[in-house]
Amino acid sequence: KAVHPIVPALYKLIFSGVEFVDTRMLYEDLFNRIPLSLVDDAWCLENISASSKTAFDILKRTMDVVISAVLGVVSLIIYPFVYAAIKLDDKGVIFSYQRRVGQNGHVVKIMKFRTMSIANDDGKWGLDTHATSPLKKSGNGSFDMPQINTITRVGKWLRKSRIDELPQLWSVLRGDISLIGPRPEFPDPVAAYIAQIPYYNLRHIVKPGLSGWAQIYHENHPHHGIDTEETANKLSYDLYYVKNRSFFLDLKIALQTMKVMVSFAGK
Repeated sequence: KAVHPIVPALYKLIFSGVEFVDTRMLYEDLFNRIPLSLVDDAWCLENISASSKTAFDILKRTMDVVISAVLGVVSLIIYPFVYAAIKLDDKGVIFSYQRRVGQNGHVVKIMKFRTMSIANDDGKWGLDTHATSPLKKSGNGSFDMPQINTITRVGKWLRKSRIDELPQLWSVLRGDISLIGPRPEFPDPVAAYIAQIPYYNLRHIVKPGLSGWAQIYHENHPHHGIDTEETANKLSYDLYYVKNRSFFLDLKIALQTMKVMVSFAGK
């Protein structure tokens, strides 16, 4: 293997007490993300492994079961108030059920308190969910206008307070998702991102979570629709978590999440 001519000179500096810093590690430490320009097959083999954190995975699952069971039971106190608020607002259904991509690419179904005018939209927020279908004629001979999915008045508050996420605790208890991990996305955008963003499917090595590294450090989340550029930026944070996941990193994410919830900075 060819060696750059400067390497022998740099090697001698070790004995003079000079310390060398890997620029890739420095970037990670400064920006809390993995530069995607450095990600290739060799990097994946060196840094990403689905089986190298067995002890952590066991501890993580234990914590998921215990915490989700306790919080799930305690949160039942809030359900009647949310039920009343939603019914008084628009008389619609209480829960929405969404298909999301989980660990190893398996599709899981999660439950949330409904915050949108259309309960199960498969991620087509703010869009005409029937735009590709012909207009249907109503009983009086006129055409029914396609519905536009929007956030309800109560939904805005539920999202801001993160209360809409509480029913997902049962998905954590069931093992479909975790308390901490990359955000689970809708199947259609995932298929598009896998085709457009190299190594996107690496984020599916671990279980998705209610909160994660990218949710904390990446501001412009593409919640709905396709946004390849922002999702590539988000992936750099997800890969940081996959590579460095540990009990202390999960604890840091949990504390940051609680700070966001207390400050009502949710979206």
